[in-house]
This record gives sequence, C-alpha cells and structure tokens, in this order.
Amino acid sequence: MENLILYILVLLLLSEILASWTWMSFYFRYGIPVFRRRVRINRFGPKFAEELERMHHSNISLPLLFRAISHREIAFRERAYGIYWLRYAPVIRGLIHVSEDSREVHITGLLNWYVVLLLVFLPLMLALDDVWPYYLVILSAVSIVYTIQRYRFGEVGKKLEKLYGRKHYSQR
Repeated sequence: MENLILYILVLLLLSEILASWTWMSFYFRYGIPVFRRRVRINRFGPKFAEELERMHHSNISLPLLFRAISHREIAFRERAYGIYWLRYAPVIRGLIHVSEDSREVHITGLLNWYVVLLLVFLPLMLALDDVWPYYLVILSAVSIVYTIQRYRFGEVGKKLEKLYGRKHYSQR
C-alpha cells in the first residue's frame, strides 16, 4: 500500500511539473483557489504579459514568469530553477483573467497539486505512531511559503494597477 501511494505521488508530481513547464492552460485555470484579488483597469494592452514579466525580475527570489494562455488570460508562476538568495518550492500558481469589458482584472492563486497530495497522503505514507510532528513541520513550511507567495501575488495586483489602473484596488 505504501509503495502504491508513493508511486501515485511521484506520477502526479511529474505530471504537475510537466503541466507547469509547458504552460498547459487547464493546469492554470482549475484548482483550489487560495488567493483572489481584483484590480480595476483603464485598458488592456497586447504586451500585458511581457510588461509584467519585465517588472517582476528579482535578484533575491525566483522571478515570476508570465505567459498568455488565451486572449484574456495570463498564467504566471515562479521560475523553477536558478540561484537566488531566497529559494523555496512554490505552493501556488497564478492566473490573471481580464473581464469581457476589459475594465477589471481578476488575479487568482491556485494551490499546487503536490501540496494537496503531500498534506493528504503524508500521514498514510509515514504510517508511524508519531506522524503529527512531521505533519506540523510540513504544514508550517507550506504556510511560510504561502505567505511569501501571497505577498508576491499581491505585488502583481499593485503593478497591474500602476501600469493600467483606475486608482481603485480591492482584495478579497
């Protein structure tokens, strides 16, 4: 049973890596939302993704990468490799959706699959009497990384407002 769970975990982790690296649209559109922000905008530019990526380059932490996956959607995630001062495994990925009238942008952060699998299957895999200390350490690490990414995703909203904004900013 433990080996089967481990194989499923590894297979799903590899699937997630592939979906993220190849910018598969379903991966960025569907999932468990853990971050939402709305920004009112004046206009929507054709080079939206390129401008955002240029503004989010960092020498301290992983840069954010942006890719248009439709004419009204831009997927984004942190770069998967590189040498930076602040290094961690990202726990959320993002989607920027421009409304039909191009007056609002919705930023959504979706929980990565491996986090859900880790939190659900870890107790089953360990099958130890004292599993809770390990679980709490992992849950704490995920919470810290989520806090960092929540801040960075919030910065995406602020930069969108700076580039295209209408002086109104809303967080849900």
